[in-house]
Amino acid sequence: MLCRTLRTGKKTRLMALGCATALLGTVWHQADAQNTPSANPGWLAVEQGAKQFVMDTHKLDGAVVTIQPMDSRIKIDTCAQDIVFDQPYGNKQSVRARCAQPAWQHFVMVQVKTGLGAQLATATQTNSVNKLVWVSTQAIKRGTTVQPGMFKTAEISVPAHETRFVSDEKDMANTELLRDMPANTPLKMQDLKPATMVRRGQQVTVAVGGEGKGFLITVKAEAQQDGLLGEQIRLKNPESGRSLTAVVTGVNMARGL
Repeated sequence: MLCRTLRTGKKTRLMALGCATALLGTVWHQADAQNTPSANPGWLAVEQGAKQFVMDTHKLDGAVVTIQPMDSRIKIDTCAQDIVFDQPYGNKQSVRARCAQPAWQHFVMVQVKTGLGAQLATATQTNSVNKLVWVSTQAIKRGTTVQPGMFKTAEISVPAHETRFVSDEKDMANTELLRDMPANTPLKMQDLKPATMVRRGQQVTVAVGGEGKGFLITVKAEAQQDGLLGEQIRLKNPESGRSLTAVVTGVNMARGL
């Protein structure tokens, strides 16, 4: 027995009560330990990796970074490869952990304390909504002109106040990326800019004439400046040396004025 009654009377009863309390506390502690995320395979790697990611990304000391425990009912299988961590939606209060083998992804919440005791607010389900957005189907480099097939629609959970995601495919027409985008990254309006259709020094096909004029001819000219769709640019005929003005109509294409 863990507890033994050595005396009788009031003192004995107090000792018995204290012993019972200690035993119950031990049982409760063991039960809680079985339900903590640390009992799940792979949780320790996720916790340590997410913390290190936040420290490295935001140049923080480990003493001020805390990874909040996940629901103990969520099972995290041990990852056979390196776990990849990121913050894909600009939400500094959460970190995404992804594993390729076996395939899974989980979000963990981050709490950061500064010297003034301020904390990053933790995200909750009450301020998140499911939204249909466009996400990249592959890794895409900055400066790439957006083409069909580079993005697909997907429903994801995002902060309710976030309204900058691209929702209409038309918004991607004639645009290029302002940043590198890993695969499965939601596209935001600030990630795009009008695509440069003509670049200085490139050969441009210029159409002269058109409907109503009875003729249409094309000539090759050298662009003297960059041009977006619909912009007027200066070009130079390399054979005659003459300059002309045209409106950009497509990639390395223009219509003479």
